[in-house]
Amino acid sequence: MDLRYPINFVGYDEWVASGYTHELAGGDVITRDGEFLGKWRAVDYNLEEDNPGGRYEFVLDGQSEVKFAEDIGVIDSGLRRGLALSEITRKVREWHEAP
Repeated sequence: MDLRYPINFVGYDEWVASGYTHELAGGDVITRDGEFLGKWRAVDYNLEEDNPGGRYEFVLDGQSEVKFAEDIGVIDSGLRRGLALSEITRKVREWHEAP
């Protein structure tokens, strides 16, 4: 597995390549060093709608409550999807690197 970023959303590229299949809308969140932090998921999107939005969520390892979430304006927009992913990744990284 290629962990090239400080915080990696494993399975994200496969989810996007699938056309946002609900069955692939989640995976592990792992640091570059291989530390498992928790799970990510994409929720609240309906591909039957025009310009569906949605939300990314991060759940800590061993917990069920959402730690961080970020709204996706339009799931089909690479820019909006990327901005939302960048924001939730920043939140996870700042939390993880906090003293």
